[in-house]
Amino acid sequence: MDETLLEKLGLTKGEIKVYLALNKLGESTVGPIGKESKVSKSKMYDILDKLIERGLVGYITKEGTKYFMANDPHMILDYIEKKENDLDKTKKEIVTEVLPQLMMQRASVSKKRVAEMYEGLNGIKAIREELMMDFNSGDTLLVLGAPKIANVKWEGWFLDFHKRRTKRKVKMKIIYNANAQEYGKIREKMKLTDVRYLPNNLVSPNWIDIFPNAVLFVMVLNNPITFVVRDTELANSFRSYFEIMWKNSTS
Repeated sequence: MDETLLEKLGLTKGEIKVYLALNKLGESTVGPIGKESKVSKSKMYDILDKLIERGLVGYITKEGTKYFMANDPHMILDYIEKKENDLDKTKKEIVTEVLPQLMMQRASVSKKRVAEMYEGLNGIKAIREELMMDFNSGDTLLVLGAPKIANVKWEGWFLDFHKRRTKRKVKMKIIYNANAQEYGKIREKMKLTDVRYLPNNLVSPNWIDIFPNAVLFVMVLNNPITFVVRDTELANSFRSYFEIMWKNSTS
């Protein structure tokens, strides 16, 4: 049996060994369970209590001695459903209570932060999604130097991002590298999206996003690195620079 699947349910290695031993032994006292599972007696009772709490193990008492048994394996599905229900409840509490408090706290100190760095694709996703919240319906995200390599790597995420962007009615003006026209053509068909291309001799593996109060610099390396500078004046200056590049790009 692939024990790693049971580990994904949140069971410890000791709990898995004891549960599988009981499933093999049937009704049993602690001694044989320890011998079969190779779990020390000092840990056995704690493990059994946790398995009973999870609904995976039960017990009966005969003449003052506890006999344990593994419950029907289908109880694993009940345990999964309980975890899912608990996660759904936790998610709702996070969304309605924790996130608003954290966002208020973050906003209260954001002016103190000037520059931040994020590593990896998840870092890019997290900060880009956060900065998108600064836009109102009808605002425009400016993207400069969109490279082909980024689309090759992450096109699935980009397309999903565009769906959410257009749903929020946020416009986009994007200047692609000349070698990325196959991806630009896809964007040209999107609502609220204007596309242009840099001259052939200007190709960069990096891109810049310009938000209302911040500028995002993404370097598409094997392990991508993202820099964010939160400064309204800098964002305004890059917006002016973008418009110059827009006029000198081709449609």
